Amino acid sequence: MKSIIHIVTPIVTRGVRTLDDVDPFRRPDLEIRHSLLDSGPVSIESEFDEALSVPDTIQKAIDAERDGANAIVIDCMGDPGLNACREAVSALVIGPSQASMHMAALLGHKFSFITVLERLRPMIANLVAQYGLAQSYASFEAVDVPVLDIENNLDEVQNSLIECGLRAVREAHAGALVLGCTGFLGCADAMSSALSAQGYRVPVIDPIPLSVHLADALLKSGMSHSKTIYASPASKPLVGYDMQM
Repeated sequence: MKSIIHIVTPIVTRGVRTLDDVDPFRRPDLEIRHSLLDSGPVSIESEFDEALSVPDTIQKAIDAERDGANAIVIDCMGDPGLNACREAVSALVIGPSQASMHMAALLGHKFSFITVLERLRPMIANLVAQYGLAQSYASFEAVDVPVLDIENNLDEVQNSLIECGLRAVREAHAGALVLGCTGFLGCADAMSSALSAQGYRVPVIDPIPLSVHLADALLKSGMSHSKTIYASPASKPLVGYDMQM
């Protein structure tokens, strides 16, 4: 079975994510596609940004399924529109935050979430509670770098991630670390090496590779999300939205 996984990056900023980023994951039986939003925020760093991203994220999920995708990955650790997308489509929909947190709890018992800005602390705490993982949540850490500045300050960000990771393991006794921004793609290996050099062999979860591989594994196992729980919405007029179902 061929997996066709469509990554929806729920912002409008071009270049933040390209197919080159996920090229190493592609195989003859795994095709990866990608789209950005046509309307929405330039980055997601608040509940406000996330809310603005949801309508076109849903539309992009619908478009992806119509174009043949059998799985969709929402490329943001706020999982914007996750449940709504699952209602709108039958294709498997993966939220990288949900997937990463559950995998971290599976592999490390307690996990720490390392993201971009301190202001995201309550937003992430809400997600942890929503996903039923409060007892597995060790701590929150932030590198204090806005999403759109990550690429231009990659060495500084990498060093800050390592510092946050060491603090989480030493002080919060985290058994696993979740990279809490999909913009940190590719940073996990250096973090793992730095922590191992200090004697801490803990999983460092890079959300996009995990989500892509998880989606592929679920598809090849014949599974998707429950349409009993995520039932399709009733057909009715939507004022102010050109939503094509």
